Amino acid sequence: MKTTRKKLIDKLDKIVSLIVRLRDKKCITPSVKCTKVLQCSHLIRRGKLPTRFDLDNCNAQCSYHNYLHNNYPEIYTEWWLNKYGQEKYNHLIAQSQKIWKPSITELQELLEHLTKIYNTYV
Repeated sequence: MKTTRKKLIDKLDKIVSLIVRLRDKKCITPSVKCTKVLQCSHLIRRGKLPTRFDLDNCNAQCSYHNYLHNNYPEIYTEWWLNKYGQEKYNHLIAQSQKIWKPSITELQELLEHLTKIYNTYV
């Protein structure tokens, strides 16, 4: 049985993915190999909880490019740096290295905040 924390993290993953796919509308990595199935790709891996739900860390990619990002991160990283810049990248890296053990209340508040953002897209 899933804990309350795990359920909230699952809900946060889902809402971030929905927001990113609605926001970006297409794969951010242009290529003739792009498919129409969009996924939420994380510049800094999802295992880094402090940046896992950061919308600046997430972009829509087709399944092909999201898979490719796992093996060749420089393609996505170069695109990201061109779009957002080195300063924002450095900030994101610094954030990802922090220890963040959110409380249930913090997770619920984050879910409420992201739900409001989601509602602006639908």
